[in-house]
Amino acid sequence: MHLLHRKQKEKRAASSLKEPGRTFVVVTTAALPWRTGTSINPMLRAAQLSAEPSRSVLLMVPWVSAEQQPLIYPEGLTFSSHAEQAEYILQEARKRTGLPCNFSVKFYAGKYYSSFGSIFPVEDIVKLVPREARDVAILEEPEHLCWFQHSSRWSRAFKHVVGILHTNYLAYIRSDAPSGTGFLNTAAVYRVNRWVCRIHCHKNVKLSDAVQSLPHQVTCNVHGVAAAFLDIGRAKAAKPPPGQHRFTKGAYFIGKAVWGKGYRELINMGAEYNQVRADPLVLDVIGSGEDLAAIQAAAGQKGLDWRWLGAKDHAEPAMHDYQVFLNPSTSDVVATTTAEALAMGKWAVVPDIACNAFFKQFRNCLLYSDAGGFVSAVDKALLNEPAPMSEEELNKLSWAAATQRLLEVGSMAEGDWPSAAETRYTAALWRMYRSIVGFTALREALGMTSPNDTDEPALDSEDLDEENEEDYEQQQQQQQQQQQQAHAAAEAAAGAKRARDNSEAARAARAAAAQKELEEAKQLAGDEADSWDEDFQYRDL
Repeated sequence: MHLLHRKQKEKRAASSLKEPGRTFVVVTTAALPWRTGTSINPMLRAAQLSAEPSRSVLLMVPWVSAEQQPLIYPEGLTFSSHAEQAEYILQEARKRTGLPCNFSVKFYAGKYYSSFGSIFPVEDIVKLVPREARDVAILEEPEHLCWFQHSSRWSRAFKHVVGILHTNYLAYIRSDAPSGTGFLNTAAVYRVNRWVCRIHCHKNVKLSDAVQSLPHQVTCNVHGVAAAFLDIGRAKAAKPPPGQHRFTKGAYFIGKAVWGKGYRELINMGAEYNQVRADPLVLDVIGSGEDLAAIQAAAGQKGLDWRWLGAKDHAEPAMHDYQVFLNPSTSDVVATTTAEALAMGKWAVVPDIACNAFFKQFRNCLLYSDAGGFVSAVDKALLNEPAPMSEEELNKLSWAAATQRLLEVGSMAEGDWPSAAETRYTAALWRMYRSIVGFTALREALGMTSPNDTDEPALDSEDLDEENEEDYEQQQQQQQQQQQQAHAAAEAAAGAKRARDNSEAARAARAAAAQKELEEAKQLAGDEADSWDEDFQYRDL
């Protein structure tokens, strides 16, 4: 029997993430002190996973250069070594969770791109993980991590790979794209997201159905809130002294001051409220960011006299006494700020759309479907105190409960593994995709080449069995040395450009061959291939 087929049969055994002693590698696209969801939530996930003593947990985050750190980190907060930033992350995790946080932190080379507002890897992250630790990979934003990945394939290197989709990239593209190009951009990203999530992940967990359709998908909110917010909620649930109220302030909004965080919707709804009520909506806006001046100007044009209070931590004492949180954003997947507000015992006024489906179960969540519903919900929230949070509700918002949900939905039953036909199709898709994103000119233009060329692929490894992996890695090392020597020679030679053009031509030929393999795989699969058609189609969601 062919070794690949034998390995497929062995690999189709059930894989439970709840099994004691498993090794988890949590990989994300941002790191504290950049305060963004993809730096904080994966850190808290690693902390909660490591609370089980039998597990080994590694958190992998990007390291950006000293020159780039001031672009994304708070003023005056930079790091000269990996160890220094790792200790900062661990201290923050312990402070936010109260857990021992017995996980390790490891860095991969990253580069910040202001045009994307994001960090991308510039080396092959898989190669940084020792083979003995390649058990379970949790890829936070797998599409973001793998858009430009053309060397190692996560689902080939790890036994079990779960992708967690944090961001509605299609919504961002629609809102930011120049007029007339939005559909084309969205259609391209829709396809590419499906490709990379199929190629690299065994299962894809969407936090809500605000995320596009993906292969091997399941929808479940596997995020929680930090313990500090739950403690605030418990304190607010206590009965106040006679004559006093549990909350003494009105409504607020909190979010980074960029248009994509819901400020357009906030301004529009605020204007709608003021048109139908004699007393205008009084609102405190918390947040700072590059679009703040434009946002303030737009609010002023609508006659909205709001207070702009700058950036604050959502859990700081000044935030405890607000009674109503407004979050009209329609681009969220699951808004962490909404979960935090509910945990603190506040009303949360949000639109009745997919990203807020998880919050419907909470008594203090007020949903609306139009401007009139928004006005009614705000009136109710301002005139009535929210119900004290129950322990059951607080538990549902905790990281402990969120982690249990992840371990359940991320596990693989015997029938969840791809068939032999799909395995062949996915391998051809990978060969095509890696050929496209591996073009030297493209990678140089994006600055995606690493200093040591460690992200350059060597051999296609799809048909290698595990017992031959050591030989394969030795071949990789030998070929890498040869590539480095050839690269040095080419730099000194007048014919360097011609050599590169030849290499690019070969890569184009490989992409064309892989595309032919895709068609052959689909033909051999028969009816099963019908479910793969969406990889190359786009439904305007």
